Amino acid sequence: MPPQQAIQSLAQAFANNPAVNVLVAAEPEGAVVLQRLNLRQDLEAEFLAAAQTANADGDVALRPYDPGYTPEWNELCYIDLAEHEEIGELIRQISQVQQAELFRESNDIVDNLRFYAVVVSPTARRHAVFFRTYSPKKELTRRAGFAALFSHGHYDKVDTKIFLFDRQIDCFSWGGYLFIRNVAGFQRIFNYFEELRAKADETVTTILAQIPISNADAFRAAGTGQMQMMSKLAQIARKPYLNRVTMQDLRRTITECDLEVQIVEENGQEKLLFEANPNKRWLILKMLDDDFLGSIMTDQKYAVNSKSAIGG
Repeated sequence: MPPQQAIQSLAQAFANNPAVNVLVAAEPEGAVVLQRLNLRQDLEAEFLAAAQTANADGDVALRPYDPGYTPEWNELCYIDLAEHEEIGELIRQISQVQQAELFRESNDIVDNLRFYAVVVSPTARRHAVFFRTYSPKKELTRRAGFAALFSHGHYDKVDTKIFLFDRQIDCFSWGGYLFIRNVAGFQRIFNYFEELRAKADETVTTILAQIPISNADAFRAAGTGQMQMMSKLAQIARKPYLNRVTMQDLRRTITECDLEVQIVEENGQEKLLFEANPNKRWLILKMLDDDFLGSIMTDQKYAVNSKSAIGG
């Protein structure tokens, strides 16, 4: 089904008293370990209510997830799980809740907590999974300072492990898609940045092979050293039009959008000059990602997603 239909059917997951399970995920030795919380009914209801807050209203705009893109307040990004096998496999493992061992509060697990997942199951075969980032600091006795509990007229020091949860959801899966409410949370949960960093040099090489850029060493250093630029470059490298862009196209964009991007000649070839200055280092990337547009009414030029004017 298309993503719009999937999100509209999410209410089905909460109908008819669904089963609710919560799994915590830790990564003690580089591999994800899943353990299931043994919940009482009142706590199940709290997690179910938290999951329901993720249900989008009818006015939400859906758009495919792109690294480096910041969604507007009314946008919800999504990923087709059929195209992201690793994410889909992790969700499948989480959905098999009865195969997860019970959470025993071992230090090895608590020290390496990464996220938790609320699994809402309207049937034995259908599962909506709601993800929230988590860390060892959510356990009260691991925070700075100490906790005191009032009981029977006096305060006692808290030695029992107490875990704090909130009602926020970073992303959730349903109907073959992963819908993303909090991009940063999604990236932490699924180790997106680690994968991005591993492929950063290859990504820069791909772009340099198709777009002539002067000061290439500085361009590579920036593109492999800053996470936001890695995200943007990964997004650019997947653009289907990249191998069709000509210097004439680039020159026209620079002129029409009044961009402060220089074209220089190097060994008889025209190239875009990359400048590492913080005020200019993003210009070439935004241009290659087709971030600039113009207003028909005012003839003003804008940067997509921020709508900040770039020229008069």
